[in-house]
Amino acid sequence: MKYRAIAVDIDGTLTDNNLVLNLDAVRALQKMKRAGYEIILCSGNVLPIAYALSFYLGFRGPVVAENGGVVYYDKQVKVLANQEKALRAFEHLKKNMEVRRLFTDRWRESEVGFYQDVLLEDVKAVLKDFDILVESSGYAIHLMPGNITKMDGIRALKDMAGIAPKEIIAIGDGDNDSEMISGCGYGIALANASENAKKAADYVTERPYAEGFIEAAGVIERIGRPIETHK
Repeated sequence: MKYRAIAVDIDGTLTDNNLVLNLDAVRALQKMKRAGYEIILCSGNVLPIAYALSFYLGFRGPVVAENGGVVYYDKQVKVLANQEKALRAFEHLKKNMEVRRLFTDRWRESEVGFYQDVLLEDVKAVLKDFDILVESSGYAIHLMPGNITKMDGIRALKDMAGIAPKEIIAIGDGDNDSEMISGCGYGIALANASENAKKAADYVTERPYAEGFIEAAGVIERIGRPIETHK
């Protein structure tokens, strides 16, 4: 199988556990770009931040932001979900527990994100009657309307950029990465990944965070040749 692109999460994947970008991981990703892979940054963060990172690190390729709710490619932006359901759910949540929206939510277009000061399971229980997906990135909790995930953003790139999911290697660490990891052609989860992400993966690294991504970069050199996968 010939893979054309690398779809990579940012927080906890290209960073350490304090969300500090690891420059060795960046260099490994830049090496993949030089080898001919399209680099797709996939984040739960808002488009302005993910786009700026892609631009200034020299990738200049597709960006999947807001857990798939917003997709960018070649000066085109698609918003895949209406934020209204998430806003209504968050208003209900505020009546039942103390929650704080992320600073970056002032730029958010398709979902609601808030600080993980409360238990994910408690949030799910309060919002069980709302038609939204509640997931954790490991750093924040996201309310995603219409069950949109990063994988939906990846699928949108088939029309926007001509890249099919089966041609993509996906790398991540959170529950919000699990569908992307299982739905792309080959999936890698880091050692610090959630159990859902690890179960979705073809390969789980021995090292966590950005060190695990650097390990994954070595695996990707082999993936360029046909290898056996469970997909």
